[in-house]
Amino acid sequence: MADFVIIFVSPKYSGNIGSLARIMKNFDLNDLVIVSPQTKIDDDAYRYAMHGEDIIKNAKVVDSLDDAIKGLNLVIATSAISTKSEKHFLRISKTPEEIASLAKDFNGKIGLVFGREDIGLLNEELEKSDMLLTIPASADYPVMNITHAAAIIFYEIFKIKPLGKNINIAKKSDLDRIFDTIVEIINLTRYPEHKKKNTFRMIRRILGRSAITAWEYHVLIGVLKDIKEKLNQGQKMTPP
Repeated sequence: MADFVIIFVSPKYSGNIGSLARIMKNFDLNDLVIVSPQTKIDDDAYRYAMHGEDIIKNAKVVDSLDDAIKGLNLVIATSAISTKSEKHFLRISKTPEEIASLAKDFNGKIGLVFGREDIGLLNEELEKSDMLLTIPASADYPVMNITHAAAIIFYEIFKIKPLGKNINIAKKSDLDRIFDTIVEIINLTRYPEHKKKNTFRMIRRILGRSAITAWEYHVLIGVLKDIKEKLNQGQKMTPP
């Protein structure tokens, strides 16, 4: 999965820098670059950051967006304004879900660029980006507070990240055992024969993307074994 660098262009308020750092901390994002801030990074920033203060301490402050995006493999700008018109290609955007899906299989560094609190990113700054991200919102008032927008975007990215180091993910062999047990259960029922092939494919795909933990596997396989046993007993008790 991609590594994300969060870039905040010319922030006006120190508190917003802190709030952004706090939300980054919530979703395991650590790299913050601040471009030409209009404010000092003062006590307000640290107060609003809460447990994200280490992100502020380690943040890079640079003079230009060009400096911020050096070495990145992909640059994604954020904006409340988008369009479907090909004539305004700078404003043709992707949703947070689409960006997260792209990042899942992307091997490299992605810069996620947030603009000023009042005017966002300028056209010349958008031109430096490879893609535009917009959060679908009310046509009457699509402009969101930067930190609220960041929370939505970071959440979508977080959802597709691998689970943490301390979580034991079930092995492929465990998933195979669950699948085989489900197949046995289905075969013990009156499930229509002509539907089985597609059903088994669907179950295999669901298990493949489930990312269940080892503990969840043990609970689930126990339940499935009980169901299979009860079905077998029922069949034995049923007269021919």
